[in-house]
Amino acid sequence: MPHANQPHSDLNYVSVRLRLVGTRVVEPEKTPQSFEGSRDDEQALLHKRPVYEVPHFCKVHEITTEKSLMSFIGYMILLWTTWLITTIYDVRFTADSVLERCCKAIHLGVMVGFAEIGTAFQPEAQIKSVFQAMSLFLMFSRLALALQYGLVAWQIRKYVVGRRPMLLTAVIHFIAAMVYLGVSFRYSAGKSSRVYTVWYAVGLTEMALHLGFSQLSEVLTFIGTHLGERLNLLSLIVLGEGAIILAKNVTLVVKDTYLKDTNLTIWSPSLIGIVTASAALIYIIFQLYFDWMHEEHSMSVRHQVWWAALHMPFHISLVLLLEGANQFVIWARVLEQVDAAIKKLVSVTDKLPDNPASPEVSEALGDVVKPFITKYQPADVLETWQGLNETLSNISELPNYLWSSNSTYTDDDPNYIHFTNDLLELLYTMVNSIYNAFGIEAESQAEAAEHGEHAAYVQAQATQAIGQRFQLVFIYAFACAGIVLLFLIVMHSISKRKGWTPFNIVRTAVCLALALGLSLTPTISLNEAYVGTFMDSPWMLPTITLCYFVVLILSHVPHPPTFGLGKFKRGTYSEVEKAKGLRESHRLTPIPHDLHERSQSQLDTDFENIQTGYAPGGVHGQEALIHDEFNRRGSSYDNRASYVSAGSVSVGDGFDDVVDYEQMHDGHRSNSPNEWSRRH
Repeated sequence: MPHANQPHSDLNYVSVRLRLVGTRVVEPEKTPQSFEGSRDDEQALLHKRPVYEVPHFCKVHEITTEKSLMSFIGYMILLWTTWLITTIYDVRFTADSVLERCCKAIHLGVMVGFAEIGTAFQPEAQIKSVFQAMSLFLMFSRLALALQYGLVAWQIRKYVVGRRPMLLTAVIHFIAAMVYLGVSFRYSAGKSSRVYTVWYAVGLTEMALHLGFSQLSEVLTFIGTHLGERLNLLSLIVLGEGAIILAKNVTLVVKDTYLKDTNLTIWSPSLIGIVTASAALIYIIFQLYFDWMHEEHSMSVRHQVWWAALHMPFHISLVLLLEGANQFVIWARVLEQVDAAIKKLVSVTDKLPDNPASPEVSEALGDVVKPFITKYQPADVLETWQGLNETLSNISELPNYLWSSNSTYTDDDPNYIHFTNDLLELLYTMVNSIYNAFGIEAESQAEAAEHGEHAAYVQAQATQAIGQRFQLVFIYAFACAGIVLLFLIVMHSISKRKGWTPFNIVRTAVCLALALGLSLTPTISLNEAYVGTFMDSPWMLPTITLCYFVVLILSHVPHPPTFGLGKFKRGTYSEVEKAKGLRESHRLTPIPHDLHERSQSQLDTDFENIQTGYAPGGVHGQEALIHDEFNRRGSSYDNRASYVSAGSVSVGDGFDDVVDYEQMHDGHRSNSPNEWSRRH
């Protein structure tokens, strides 16, 4: 009995019955529309995972030197290219099945592996097991993709047009997997090899080939997919993560100011302005990104590929910009606290009696420094306290004539020089305690502590290294601010393909000038006096925000009614992308009501069958398929089937050519093969 072999759907324990293997290319999805959102949520878990790893990687892999900056960019390239080539498959061919879920589990495991390896991803100080594991994770990711594409290639083996590009894509991923496997054997303990650069080359090559194949093959095209939505979502999540990091930094500022200094009742105006500028910058970038985005169908296939490819440098620059902007918030509060520490140390002289003894001076300095480093604990508490006690002891042993108002010592007096060095050491101790309280640690500080360097050397070197670190933050933050704005302008120009009047060109040129100016601002670091003055001021982040605000205002300035109209005013304007052939007329053809009622997946399947010439039942089945498609268009199209029976339309041609021909000839239809041949 039929019901015995096929139980009622209400008897199913789960909402959807999984197939072992499935694909959207061969047959449409059988899952009800109400359950598609759950599958999208499962895919979103995989595709949001890379963005969640970025804050974790930034926290454990702080950018302190040029080498760490380069390794950060390299890590982001590996993460982004892996995410993209996985997403490209999902938006085109994925279908819910047991095999697809297993492959998604592999991809999710690879992303978890990225998070684990990120804690020790240091190309300049390689750990053999870490870099071998990275190669193996990349290999498993590509093997899973090769399996997925290979399965689709086998399923469409009867499609002449699609099987070769699909098989070639699977082979490319398999070759990449073997390259990653070979790289894993090149690492050795105690040595740092530059073979890791092969990862970047292979990943970028895979991405370029994927984007290139999408232009050459209709089967691999992105048209009709939601790749654009995935990229938009990733951009939105990056901005959201920047806002989360800002909120954490604000919490840190509150924790290490009000809770440790009860005399503070309100933030300084400069700190309020910097926090406001950081939040405003995130919101302005969000507005520019989506305000400058035009509909996908306004772009050609080639421009869609370029638009997608530009998101990689855009996202990497955006992450660095947001990281630098949030560091500016911390840096502003650190400068305020350092200034307060200097004032406290200098004010000791006002509390000393006339002609004090050296032990009294040492005690007065200790009364200021010791409570301070108790509130702001240093990185190495024991080492710092030992160095502090030693410094105070040295001050107490200095001769008393240094404190006498009638003393006549000179600046080159050895005792005076000794006291000056000790005083600077106390200041370094307080400053480094502030740095540690805000989660800032220099590499030289950690390295010197590991090698057992003297505390005085550690404090002085740490202060200098942290100053250099924030100079690096200043450099890459401003450079990335200009790069982000530049890519926003380029992507906007790609998506906006018409309406380029002189006025619109002029304001685009102004935006480009601002982007170039921001990118060149780090050149002032060549002058130590200029960069020191600018970094000590509260205007670093507000400068970036004001430039972006000007761009936002320019974007929304209404177009003048007469000035800068160009060809619009003369009536000779034409779109940049004109309709080619007769396809434009076909876009105006109303779709019959019965087509709206059919599932989109069934329409896609029928369209693929007509275009590729594949249908069960050979040539007769193909002709029947085309006749069925004509019948679905409505009874008004029945008389047009004679084109197929007369031999005027080949098997691979679609129904749209017939519609275009009749629209261009006022409904007149000719059965003459000669007249029909002029259409091609």
